[in-house]
Amino acid sequence: MTAQARILCLLLASLCVAHAHAQTPRQGDYMANLVAAERAAPENPSQIGIPPPDDAARSRLSSLQQTLAVRRADVGDTEGAIATFDLLASVERPRSAEDVARMPAVADAVAEDAIEAIVAQARTKRVVLLNEAHHVPMHRAFAQKLAVRLRALGYGYLACETFNGGPVDEAQPAAPGRTVRATGYYTKEPVFAGFVNSALADGWKLVAYEADVTAFAPGTGAAERLRLREEEQARHLVERIFAKDKAAKVFVYVGYGHVHKNPAGNGGVMMAEYLRRMTGLATLNVDQVQQFAHPDPGKEGPTYAGLVRKFPTDAPFVLRAADGSHPVLRNSPGSVDLEVIHPRYAMHDGRPDWLRTLAGRHPRAIPADLLPRQGRRVIKAYRKDDGPDAVPTDIVLVEPSKPAPALMLPAGEFRFAVEDDVPSIARVEAQAGGVTR
Repeated sequence: MTAQARILCLLLASLCVAHAHAQTPRQGDYMANLVAAERAAPENPSQIGIPPPDDAARSRLSSLQQTLAVRRADVGDTEGAIATFDLLASVERPRSAEDVARMPAVADAVAEDAIEAIVAQARTKRVVLLNEAHHVPMHRAFAQKLAVRLRALGYGYLACETFNGGPVDEAQPAAPGRTVRATGYYTKEPVFAGFVNSALADGWKLVAYEADVTAFAPGTGAAERLRLREEEQARHLVERIFAKDKAAKVFVYVGYGHVHKNPAGNGGVMMAEYLRRMTGLATLNVDQVQQFAHPDPGKEGPTYAGLVRKFPTDAPFVLRAADGSHPVLRNSPGSVDLEVIHPRYAMHDGRPDWLRTLAGRHPRAIPADLLPRQGRRVIKAYRKDDGPDAVPTDIVLVEPSKPAPALMLPAGEFRFAVEDDVPSIARVEAQAGGVTR
């Protein structure tokens, strides 16, 4: 990754929290939030032609488009979310010839199961950091599967960038053992909520560590705001975990470039590097945002297609060289220890297979009486005993002119609710039970 691409990646990371604070979605109003984001976002940002020096305009454009991608992910449109975000590629993520140049170095490499590779190295560490793209719920499903294995190794603290609140106790959901709307910004997305619910059931302690960017002095420049945010995030982790538990083993789930180490000491310092310096601990830093399938293969980068052709598998993997090292292709050398490569997941019943293989869910047909006869409809599945502030277990976006996707649910009994985007259609709350097997 070139220095320019790295800077732009870091800009994306900083923008995500900025628009999260500025554009908090209406609670539980998934369709209204989607429609609002659709109206605000430019139809095709790659054609607007914003001059490169116009950083303010670039930031506004990126924020609007990221918001729309996140809103589409929230309603289960995972392919649409990626395609929406990828419209930024021409203005935010230039590709690098360095990616191609690194390919010969992995000619003799083999594929190793990503979960097994992370677990093997996590045995001798006390801090594992994994990143996500905020519009890709697949990354959260991978984190959920990894968390189960890390818990078995004695890891006990789950710190997520998105959690609201401060100290450990304040990061706990209001409902015992269940994620609610107030748990965090991105946890309103059902796969993220499922990840956190699984962690709570497994005994993890939740820790909020995000910086209060609203407290930064007015007029603080972008670079200084980034530095302050990264340093404060790391300090919160130290104060809220390591200062209280000298033997703590921690899983930190971050967005984008916050996962990067900077052993060479050049360039911007990210949260993971501040944490490494503050604790003196050897961290395991894992990237999963660079290598995954896109609806438009042209947005995948020059290494991805060749890797998934060479290593046909239905599970995420990392590369292992003949000397036992793990080559990194799309991140700066030394910035991460492992680079996860997600396979091309097949679609069944209108939903990607990672919901089954990573998140442990199974398809269930939408009750026929919930399907819309006009307009778009969001259909939400809740556990039968969920309270009014619960995050749905799954959400799908349905249109009469398109085949209805399946709901992807774990075992249990569920009730359903819908939201329509046609103002004249009243919102319907429909109760339905049944066990998914």
